[in-house]
Amino acid sequence: MNSPDQENAPPVSTAGGATAGGADTTANVSSVKLRIIAGFAAMTISVALIIAVIAARLSSDAELPPDIADRIREQLLWLGFGAVLLAALIGALVARHVGEPIRRLADDLGRQDFRDFSGTAKNGDYAELDQLRSTMYRLAESVRLREAQLSDSERKFREAFDLVGVGLTQVDTEGRFTMVNRRFCEMLGYTREQLIGRRFVDVTHPDDREADEALIANTVGNLDTAPIAREKRYVRQDGAVIWAQRSGVVVRDGNGDPLYALGSIEDISAYRASQDTLQALNESLRAIVENSPLAIYSVTPAGIVTLWNPAAERLFGLSQEAVIGLPSPLLAAHESFMLEQRGRVLAGNVLYDRELNWTRPDGERRELSLSLGPLRGSDQSVVGILVTCSDITSLKQTSRALDQQLHFTQELLEVMPSPIFYRRAEGAYLGFNRAWELFFNQRREDWIGKRPQDLLRPEMAKMAEIEDHEVLTTGRTSVAEAVVKDGQGTERYVVRHISRFTDSDGQPAGVIGVLTDITDFKQVARALEASEGRFKALTESAMDIVTVLDADGIIRYQSPSVKHLLGHDPGKMIGSSQFDLVHRDDADAMRDAFQELLTRGQMERAIEFRVVNSAGEWRTLEAIGKNCLAIPAVRGIIVNTRDVTDRKNIQQRIQHLAFHDALTGLPNRSLMQDRVSQAIGRAERSTKRFAVMFIDIDNFKNINDTLGHDVGDELLRQVAVRLTDSVRTHDTIARQGGDEFIVLLDQLEGHQGATRVAQKILDALRLPFDVGGAEQHVSGSIGIALYPDDGRDAPTLLRNADTAMFHGKGLGKNTYQFFTPQMNIAVKRRAAMESSLRAAVKNGDFTLVYQPQVDLNTGEIVALEALVRWVSEDSGTMMPGEFIPLAEETGLINDIGKWVLEEACHQAVTWRNAGYPHRRMAINLSARQLADKGFVELLKEILLKTGLDAGSLELEITESQVMRQGEGSVMLLNEIADMGVHLAVDDFGTGYSSLSYLKRLPIGKLKIDQSFVRDITVDPNDTAIVVAIINMAKSLDLDIIAEGIETAGQLTLLRAKGCSVGQGFYFSVPMSADDLLPILGKTSIFDQSEPLQPA
Repeated sequence: MNSPDQENAPPVSTAGGATAGGADTTANVSSVKLRIIAGFAAMTISVALIIAVIAARLSSDAELPPDIADRIREQLLWLGFGAVLLAALIGALVARHVGEPIRRLADDLGRQDFRDFSGTAKNGDYAELDQLRSTMYRLAESVRLREAQLSDSERKFREAFDLVGVGLTQVDTEGRFTMVNRRFCEMLGYTREQLIGRRFVDVTHPDDREADEALIANTVGNLDTAPIAREKRYVRQDGAVIWAQRSGVVVRDGNGDPLYALGSIEDISAYRASQDTLQALNESLRAIVENSPLAIYSVTPAGIVTLWNPAAERLFGLSQEAVIGLPSPLLAAHESFMLEQRGRVLAGNVLYDRELNWTRPDGERRELSLSLGPLRGSDQSVVGILVTCSDITSLKQTSRALDQQLHFTQELLEVMPSPIFYRRAEGAYLGFNRAWELFFNQRREDWIGKRPQDLLRPEMAKMAEIEDHEVLTTGRTSVAEAVVKDGQGTERYVVRHISRFTDSDGQPAGVIGVLTDITDFKQVARALEASEGRFKALTESAMDIVTVLDADGIIRYQSPSVKHLLGHDPGKMIGSSQFDLVHRDDADAMRDAFQELLTRGQMERAIEFRVVNSAGEWRTLEAIGKNCLAIPAVRGIIVNTRDVTDRKNIQQRIQHLAFHDALTGLPNRSLMQDRVSQAIGRAERSTKRFAVMFIDIDNFKNINDTLGHDVGDELLRQVAVRLTDSVRTHDTIARQGGDEFIVLLDQLEGHQGATRVAQKILDALRLPFDVGGAEQHVSGSIGIALYPDDGRDAPTLLRNADTAMFHGKGLGKNTYQFFTPQMNIAVKRRAAMESSLRAAVKNGDFTLVYQPQVDLNTGEIVALEALVRWVSEDSGTMMPGEFIPLAEETGLINDIGKWVLEEACHQAVTWRNAGYPHRRMAINLSARQLADKGFVELLKEILLKTGLDAGSLELEITESQVMRQGEGSVMLLNEIADMGVHLAVDDFGTGYSSLSYLKRLPIGKLKIDQSFVRDITVDPNDTAIVVAIINMAKSLDLDIIAEGIETAGQLTLLRAKGCSVGQGFYFSVPMSADDLLPILGKTSIFDQSEPLQPA
């Protein structure tokens, strides 16, 4: 079947028309050739257009990833090459065939329609063309399929591009965003529409723009396509700055020209912040090490030095260059010791207070205290050892000297043959020496705390009262003879030397009396005329120096005791003047006294003077004389002299410790109360007023906690100096305790004077303090109470000034406030707490924890102290100091104390029944319980109910409680002791420090307060106090326990000073009964390497 075109075509002549037919044939051939050429051209252009369209889309669509675009380009190149081959094939076929099918084929090619070729190929004459058309059809279908795949790939790419977890951007060659993903928009706080078309430098931090542009310029000019990464800052829409890690690459065309830049951005603000924090921490740690007063160095496990701070250079006398990279110098000097310590540290132990000697290169010898600990790597393995060293040379020397001095003083008092007593200004006896006990055959404990009228005959008590009053008021030493009965009832002649001792401000504090037994001397004096030998025997046996002078003061006789006391040969002194050895400042007084002897026959009072001993030291002597020139057997002036140097030193030391703060040297609270009482007396006799200021250092606790107690103590000393400089010389400044001070402003006309001083103090405290080479800033809060407006006694004035100070703190600190009756905010808080406490007592919201008391020599747990805690829903677990004072004020302490007593006794019996070793249970007793007349019956009832024997119970009362007790409470304590219950004085040394109650009360144990133990290894004053308490307890046959032991150094020192029992965090924190079970069965708590912590 022919096509319509074939049917309408003109017929071809086969005869008689050769020329025309040839021409037509030629024309047809030419036409066919032209059509062949046209068809070939159309086909080539069509294929090229297809390829060009697709390539253009690839070039213009910048959102395709480079690898996808490259694969599609490669496929299009192959398509183009196939199209050229097909065109060549078609040209060859058409060259062999002519006719209309070629034209139709060309038309189909132009339309890219290859689906129906039936009208062109006829009877198989054009099989090649049909095959070509089919091939072209498949080629076109392949192109359409590629376009569909490309569109699907583009869609998936856009989804992945938008959902990736980091910011992605595409920037054109002008630096404008052409594509951004969702994460990048979230990072900068912009929408996609706000960023597209915007230049990247618009969101870059100004400080990073120049670097960004330089980097882009360098990248564009560099054909290297490797990604470029850098950290930079972006500015969010809200103005916030973020740090980001940007990685980018430039996409180029075939000629190497840049098309666009692709970038990935990751927010690293948190990382940079942590890095900055870590760097700041490292710098702080480095500064601490470099500026530490302690020598710090570190070594590798092999002992090679890797760190050597400046303090180590100063201490060891070796520079960093001389030790870094070399074995530790201590290893060479103490090889076996250091190797042993190194092995223990490498095993993971931390060692404290290891003492050794070190000789510096300059020959100077130092005593060192070392603490060693492991340095661990990220895998917790030990990679080195950190060593801190402190120079304890001075501390050791001071400790040894103090021990020697205290021992000497105690021994001196005990061996002095004359009875010695100390008495307060109000008349109560403070103490006696051993000679007193021997002389009167009575225990010292029976006399301490009592008055002369309690012990002596009325006439003697009256004489003692008169003498004491005269000595206290005039300051003169009273010397008088008296007749007393010794312990056997024998009358003895004594010379009473009564001297006044004062506090550091010169105020009378009491009297010291020495009884010189002159019975034998009297007997010898009566027999002088009969026997000079008996006189010599008496004088030579006396411990005091007995001297006989002629009327010119020339020594005619010198007793042998001068050799013992002064080191002088008594024989060589014969014929010399008594005044040759006297200090020149005392010579005139000595001559006046001698003249008095010549004219009046005897001295009214003893005279003190200084003489030089054989070692060139000045000693203070006390002498009394009698003119016996008229007695033929004597014919001289007899002078009795004794060395009182140590007595005066001890007297000054005792009175200073009793009335002054050890840290600042200021008066303490006891002395301040006395000064306030004196000020009240003066104010009542005049029209003038005075003010009491209560000063608290603001934010001192922060400095103490962050910089340490050493810095805090130094700051307090400087504060004391500034306060002293801010007041008048006759005003008094005292340290209340902690960071609290009290100022007494005496003789004021009105409140204006107090205002001026308060402002002056605030201004002084605001100035920076140079502490430890760094400036520290504090301020003060001051409360002011005026006499008589705000109180007529010392406790009221101090309490109201304290209330005003706390009111000032509530107003913002750094201010002063005068007390007003309206300051009752604290009262409301107290009422709320009282209500909660009453509910707690009703509901039983209390629990007990227990802390072991340990034998310091064996590590055995000898007792357990029960400590109460209030478990409050609002405040959590509250310590006793937070609620016990309120409980005592409200009377709730009796109910709480009863619960504690019963619960602790029950627990002790529970442990005993479980087979644990028998141990004493210690319980704190409050003042209100002690004042309760029914307490003894309650105690008996609880012991009977729980089954605990009385000997297993110990009740602790504080020193201040003891001092406030009347006779009724004394009887109660005696009754408790008669039951077999043990009694102990808690916080000994923090109260009135009066020893009289130790005689009156059945006390069996003293607990050294932790305030003295805390700095015992660094503060010689604390060491001296603790040693004095230990020795005193031993001499009184009392048990002693130290509380607050927290370090091995404290344990070692206390053990060395004779303290046998202690408690504190070094052994165990207070724990519940269940948590304590693992150690109750142990024979020694020292078996453990670390302090016990609650489970």
